[in-house]
Amino acid sequence: MMIILQKRLLLTLLITSGICFTASSHATYNHHDYSHCGGSNNSQNSDCNSPLGENTYDLVDDGVYEGTNPSVSSININGVNISLSAFSDTQGLYNEAVVGADLQKISNTWAYGVTNNDEAYYNGGADHAIDNINYYYQGSYASHQSGMTNVERDYDFILLSFDQAVTLTGASFSWLYSDNDSQVSVAALNNISGLTSGINTWSDIVADALTSASFDIENCDYLDHRSDFNFSESAQYWLVGAYNTVFGNIGGYVGNDAFKLANIGFDITPTPDANEGSTPVNAPSTIGLLMACSLFVAWRRKTPGQHKGYR
Repeated sequence: MMIILQKRLLLTLLITSGICFTASSHATYNHHDYSHCGGSNNSQNSDCNSPLGENTYDLVDDGVYEGTNPSVSSININGVNISLSAFSDTQGLYNEAVVGADLQKISNTWAYGVTNNDEAYYNGGADHAIDNINYYYQGSYASHQSGMTNVERDYDFILLSFDQAVTLTGASFSWLYSDNDSQVSVAALNNISGLTSGINTWSDIVADALTSASFDIENCDYLDHRSDFNFSESAQYWLVGAYNTVFGNIGGYVGNDAFKLANIGFDITPTPDANEGSTPVNAPSTIGLLMACSLFVAWRRKTPGQHKGYR
């Protein structure tokens, strides 16, 4: 009995002291709470504690409207309508053309991922994540089951469409396939005609992008993993997806990047004042008056010289 009481007392002390235990290093979704964020040694990281941006879109709490037309979306964050859609380069098993994919809500805990056309034929650890993992390599289980090998690597992306120009400032992820080496690629698009055409590759799409870059994902124990962006450009369409070096090569390993998207941070681009820089309505009359005054002064100066010889 004494041993049981001692164990209960120890458990109570651990709970009240705030000491947590976890069976996995993967973070779970925690609704904007970036405290206690750091590496595997529990060291604090100021980036993990800071907001993702002036505005944070929580995909689970705020909900998701699927589509590419944000003007009809029911999701509004601080006056900005947002819609989501998914894309991957899966136009045929051996083709790199980008086509639509399935945006999937995994759960309230794991947030959102993507299932592309190729992944419909197999099940893997990251088959419904946003990933660049290829299960069809020679000798793999998926290859053995399907009889397919040497299939091109697929890169999954989520398109965020806004009804006004914004600057993406960061993203958080509820789950990572690799805790030590994960990257995310991002691009701002002027329009989505090339993305939705069904004939372009990721290289084609990035070539026409306003800007693109890749970023490391910070591994945050116990809470959402995150990545902070440093864009200055603003756009209505933003791609966020698995690390692809055509978006920006930062030296990360390609083929182990898989994550589930939980939050997006963004800044709203100020709308220019309609009257700013424009000519006032009464400007023509003001300009005419100034010209008339100038002509009168010039005439007055010239008049004495013209009549001097008649005195």
